[in-house]
This record gives sequence, C-alpha cells and structure tokens, in this order.
Amino acid sequence: MNILNWVSGPNGQIAGASAVATINLLMLSMSILLQRRNLRRGAYKLLNTGLILSLIHTFGIVPAAGLPAAADVGLGLLSFIIINFAMLELYTLPGKLDRLSLLAFAGGAAAAAALQWNAADLPAGGIGPGGITLRPLGLAGIVACALLLSIVLPRIRQKTKYALSLAVYFAFIIAASAHAPQDSLVGACIHILPALYFLFLFLILFERVVERMRSVYVSSIRDGLTGLFNRQHFLKKTRRYLSRGLPVSVIFCDIDNFKRLNDTQGHHQADLVLKQVAGIIIDETSGCGTAGRYGGEELVAAVARPDVKASDVAEVIRARVEAETPVTVSVGWSTVTDNLTIEETVKQADEAMYISKTTGKNKVTAFRPSRAKSS
Repeated sequence: MNILNWVSGPNGQIAGASAVATINLLMLSMSILLQRRNLRRGAYKLLNTGLILSLIHTFGIVPAAGLPAAADVGLGLLSFIIINFAMLELYTLPGKLDRLSLLAFAGGAAAAAALQWNAADLPAGGIGPGGITLRPLGLAGIVACALLLSIVLPRIRQKTKYALSLAVYFAFIIAASAHAPQDSLVGACIHILPALYFLFLFLILFERVVERMRSVYVSSIRDGLTGLFNRQHFLKKTRRYLSRGLPVSVIFCDIDNFKRLNDTQGHHQADLVLKQVAGIIIDETSGCGTAGRYGGEELVAAVARPDVKASDVAEVIRARVEAETPVTVSVGWSTVTDNLTIEETVKQADEAMYISKTTGKNKVTAFRPSRAKSS
C-alpha cells in the first residue's frame, strides 16, 4: 500500500478527522480562556459557537442521529461561516451591516441545505467540466468564499494566511464535488484539506493572541500619548545600564510655560507640543540611551555611552526644542556615582532643572551639590 492509498483510504479519513478535531479543540480551549479574560468577548463567543458546530460535524453526530447528509454538510458550512465572521470580529468592532451579513450568510446556508435535502435524488451526472456535481451546498460554499474574500480580507492583518485558508476551503468543495475514485488523489485531498484549512485558522488565531499580548505589554511600559517609556520602565532600563557597568547620566527636562499653553491654546495643541518635544528627546537618545515621561510635562532621558557627554545631549535637546517647537525647555542633568541610586540621580537632575527654571528658563544646568544646597 502506497502513501496515496493510505491517505485516501479509511486510515487517512480517520487521521484527517483526528487532526481536524485536535486543532478545533486547541482553538476552542484558547478561545474560551481569552473570552474569560474579557478580550473581544463577542468575537470569542462567536468563534466558540462555530468551533462547537465544527466538532459536531467532524464527529458525525448529525448522521448518527439519523438526519440526512444534507443537514450534516449544511452544519459544516454554517460553522465555516460563523468562524470566518468571528475572525473578522477579532480585528474590527462589528457594525449592523456585519451582523446582517452574518444572518444572511446563515440563512443562505440553511436554504441551500433545505434545497439539497429535497433534491437528494438528483442524478449522478455532473455539471461543469471534469465530472463535477455542484449541489446547492457546494454552490453556497463557493459563493460564501467569494463574498468573505471581499468582506473579511481587507479588514484583517493576516491577509496571506486568511486568503490561503479560503483557497483551501474552496479546493475542498471542488474535491468533494468531483466524480473520482475514493482511492485517488481527489480522495486524499478530501481527507487532508479540512485539516489544512483549520491549521491556517489556528495560525491566524495564535498570531492574533501574540499581537494582543505584545500590545498589552507595550501599553504597560510606554506612555500612550508620547510613546516614551513610563517612569517605572525608564528606571528599570536605566538600572539595567548600571548592571552592565555602563556610565549613566540622567537628563531632566521640563517644558516652560506649559500650563499657559494648555490654558490659552487647549489640550489638543498642548498634546501636540508634548509629542514634538518627546520626539526630539527620542531622536537624541537613540543609540546612546533611553527616554521616558516622568509625569505631566516632565520628560527624562538617560545617556549610557562613555563617548557621549550628557551635557552635549542636553544642550542639543534644548536647542532643537527652541528651534523646532513653539516652546522651550528648562533642563538639568546629573551623573550616577558609586554612592547614588538611579532615583537619587533623577532627583539631582530635577534639582538642576529647577535651577534652570528659576534663573531664566530655556537653559541647561549641571547638578552641583553646593549649588543645590544654596538654592
């Protein structure tokens, strides 16, 4: 017995069904866990429904209950439709048109199943080339593939995987409608293609979960407005520089007259200016350190390269902000020494910034203990 005979025979049928069931159960487990975490609950409820219907279809529960084959095939098509709309909802919030489309698709699948049930005694002769009989459910599946390609594909990120999944499902419909011996390549495709289709769906779901985890992680370490690291992560990264034995200096910037800007030009303009200043700080610390938002209009940077002077970086930041934005910044900086923590160094840089702020603004001041005490 060669591989083709094995795959197209009863063993291949069992192996294919087992693969489909396994992937379905993995996806269902993931979906239930994600639903319980309140992430896109509507999408995961829809996905759970589709996967459960698919498992009922895979395990042959409908034929075992004495219902006609058309009901079983219709259930498979319905699960296909529901799962695809769930994939859409993983990426977009559904509108009324999406809900109506889902109902229309489901109604079409039910109508096709009823039509095929009543036409179960159609002759075996095929329609179309190559001896293919496209019964109502087969035609409905092809129409669904075409419509889903236009409805879902433009609105999700994983376009290649999704397009391949629809192509595989389309190929399965054609293979299932072809007049060919069960031990042929067509018979093997009927057993293999469903597993391949669900494999693509699993990869889409898995990658979507990774995307969400990455998004949650990024939002936990970055300020949503400026893109700078938040205070906790800035301090963590700066401590990491120290653990590597790198010399670390902290630059503390405060936007001058920011409250007046907020009051006179509004929050939107103030936010734009804040993002501009943050972008300059990110530019100037790229490759030599990191930057963060310490709070409000207070922005910080860490310089951790022996060949880069914090005083030079601070002055470039001040000059660029003055030249490229409608505001100026008061800047202070300090260097970590053996008996100082990062938090203490940030406080020293803050004190130096305060001296800049109270002695004319728009200047850079280095921290000096005697100066800080006298002020």
